Amino acid sequence: MHASVRRSVQAVLDGVDMVTMLAGAVSGAAAGYTYYPATFDADLRLAAAGAVALGGTFLFTTVVDAMLAPLRRRFTQADVAEMRAAAKSRGAAVPNGLGEALDQVAAATQKDAAHRAAQAAYRIDLSNVLLSNAARWRGYTTGDATYYLAPGTVLHYSREENERGTPEHRYTLLTADDPTPMPVTNVQQIHEDLALHARKTTEAADETVPSTV
Repeated sequence: MHASVRRSVQAVLDGVDMVTMLAGAVSGAAAGYTYYPATFDADLRLAAAGAVALGGTFLFTTVVDAMLAPLRRRFTQADVAEMRAAAKSRGAAVPNGLGEALDQVAAATQKDAAHRAAQAAYRIDLSNVLLSNAARWRGYTTGDATYYLAPGTVLHYSREENERGTPEHRYTLLTADDPTPMPVTNVQQIHEDLALHARKTTEAADETVPSTV
């Protein structure tokens, strides 16, 4: 069923609900006031009419709800189907259970960490051409992220809050040669480390080449 048609019919159903409640209240009040026993206290006539009006409202809405239940169920199913289709078009289908929901949230958390690492990278790289590329970052559900720089060398990102609740973004360089994380505050430090590693690799290669002299 087309969305515009459903909205129109839903508006009609809402109107029916209002009319049903009003009709039940008026009918109940009229019946309670008209058929109030003459032998009862006259001062309680209005109170009794009000009580019967509430009963009439409940009775009318119960009957009408029972009659319209199949139609309402059909609309609910159509709304759920539309919501699933819309979510699927955005790349995230409505989960069928807790496990699927957890997988979706985990994927979102990882993507969020990667984007945060790239977004905050201007603190150490103002060039906006390398570390700001979110696609190069790999996020984790812990909120951390890593950026592959070269074989045996990655840049690690973490986010913490200080005692004032202000977020602090930390970048550290991790290499296979040295297990000690090196804090990075400027992309130049990364260049110097990679250049040093390249020189060591070249020197090691030169030493292994047999002399022809």
